[in-house]
Amino acid sequence: SLSREERFRHAVETRRVSPDPVSGPSAAMEIEKTLENLHYVPIFLFILIPTTFIATYIIAVTLGHVEAGFPYISDTATYPPESCIFAQIINMAAATMCVVIYIRYSHTKELSSSYQFNASLPKWNRAALILGLLTCLGLSMVANFQETNVIVVHLIGALVCFGCGTAYFWTQVVCSYYLHPLGCSIKIAHLRLSLVVSCTILFIIGTVTAVLARLNYHGNNPRKWYKADGGWELHMASTVAEWLCAGCFCVYILTFTDEFRGVQLKRPKILFKPCRLRTSNEVLNESQDEVPQPKPPTTII
Repeated sequence: SLSREERFRHAVETRRVSPDPVSGPSAAMEIEKTLENLHYVPIFLFILIPTTFIATYIIAVTLGHVEAGFPYISDTATYPPESCIFAQIINMAAATMCVVIYIRYSHTKELSSSYQFNASLPKWNRAALILGLLTCLGLSMVANFQETNVIVVHLIGALVCFGCGTAYFWTQVVCSYYLHPLGCSIKIAHLRLSLVVSCTILFIIGTVTAVLARLNYHGNNPRKWYKADGGWELHMASTVAEWLCAGCFCVYILTFTDEFRGVQLKRPKILFKPCRLRTSNEVLNESQDEVPQPKPPTTII
């Protein structure tokens, strides 16, 4: 029999020669649990959102719900069936945008913890996460609350979507310059800066001209705005600015494609708290003990 000291020495030597837990089959399992090709997600959004806008525009014009030209994006999704299509697809787009925002946040967080960047980068990254999620919420509100049903909620959603979206892009510009050259190329940072400046100008122009156009409007149906209704030039300036701003949003999302190529996302794991699991088992055992046992069959003579 081995002494206690010899058993301890044998255990230490066994641990030294034991395979690394992160290598071998377990490493293969970890690789299987990662999601790759994440750069297709922003490409998917870049295609999905403009396609939805164009499709609902064609349907609305064909059915005579809006006049051909430059109506508001929301005007092309006010009446069914285009409103149903718009709401369904844009809700999916908002959920997908949440995924993009989370991946970008986690990517920046990982880079900031692994390399020496500006000390304020984590704060900008957290602010970007909050603003990005608010943008998705506003987009969903615009899709679900049509202007002919709940105009107040619709307008709030539009302001949150475009306002917080523009602010989110500004925070991403700051993060992009902080991450250069390891996490972002200088060309992409400059491109994002030009896009967010355009978004800011278009957002201000669109908001101001929309208010002024509405004050000068004397028609009966804003979805069919004619020159004789008043404020038509301001209305056109507002709608064109909205369409261009939405286009800049889509292009900005597309700029994340190159950075997402080298990113892998691990699938989430479900963990049980031991104390809660133990309590649940105790309750289950008690409930099983309290179940009345079946009586033996009786014989009737």
